[in-house]
Amino acid sequence: MAKSTDSLNKKLLQAAITATKASDVKKLVEAGADINVHNEWGLTPVMLAAQYNHCVAVLKALVELGGDIHEAEPKYRSNALHLAANNSDNPKVIEALLAAGANIDARNYLGETALIMAVNNNSETKIATQLIKSGADINVCDYQGHSVLDYAKAVKKTYLINLLKSNGAK
Repeated sequence: MAKSTDSLNKKLLQAAITATKASDVKKLVEAGADINVHNEWGLTPVMLAAQYNHCVAVLKALVELGGDIHEAEPKYRSNALHLAANNSDNPKVIEALLAAGANIDARNYLGETALIMAVNNNSETKIATQLIKSGADINVCDYQGHSVLDYAKAVKKTYLINLLKSNGAK
């Protein structure tokens, strides 16, 4: 890889996290940055934006430029939706990924869906709420047999327990 391309790719990976305008990432891709470049942990710009950037316009631009929303990182096999559900505090990130075609019930290597990850790991209940409103399977179990409701009970999220039960979770 040419030194200038390597530099552009590093800038794109950083911009995926910190950019506040879609034009910031568009300029880097137009200059030759690889839209699906991986950082040292195997994360792409789309994964980084989904997980860390609250500016939905940046995520949408990365997807429109050809960023792969289905690719999974190598360690846990989590995709951009999993990562957003795990860490984002912006439900619009979830909406944008689903609008772009993300599989709401895709599983990582533990059998966790985005909803399981949101309930178990994300302190923002609005992320799990958005996934439920968007049609996530509320009765799914991970590969250890734990349901979404089991995780909500384990982390004592009363609001989500009630929401799940009112929607028919078992």
